[in-house]
Amino acid sequence: MIRFDSMNVTNFGKVIFIPKNHTVPSLPDMNLIVLKGDDKYHAICIDIEIDSIGDSVEDACNNLKKRLLLYTTQMVNNYDNNIKAAAEDIINMAYSQGDLKQYLFKRYIQAKQQYLLSKIAKKNKAKSRKEEIKNAFNRIFQIEPIRFDLTLAAGMA
Repeated sequence: MIRFDSMNVTNFGKVIFIPKNHTVPSLPDMNLIVLKGDDKYHAICIDIEIDSIGDSVEDACNNLKKRLLLYTTQMVNNYDNNIKAAAEDIINMAYSQGDLKQYLFKRYIQAKQQYLLSKIAKKNKAKSRKEEIKNAFNRIFQIEPIRFDLTLAAGMA
């Protein structure tokens, strides 16, 4: 078994499933975390607990794309090309509970929190107490989408 607790989080984001044809099911966005071990990167789709390894973040993510496509194709084949049944099974797996999933999701949330806090600290260096309050007010009412470090959309199918 791989010891993920000794690895550092290098990236996080979402796996976005964009089917390009009718043979691959539409699935909800899922959580992605990339961990760095001694000499390899591990890209993990937390929700369905599929991972891959690579020499770089890009390699690990490209390998994960291939594994996810293989997984979804195999699931469709297991249900005799019944895409709806395959999608339901994958979604049920994504929303199931498990110790590894909970652990990885906790690491995901911590990485996201640290990223957002560091982004806020860099973006809003206050020169005075008045400016600090103004920056805090603007953050509360900010209507801007949060962009993640990494998404996997291209080449999913």
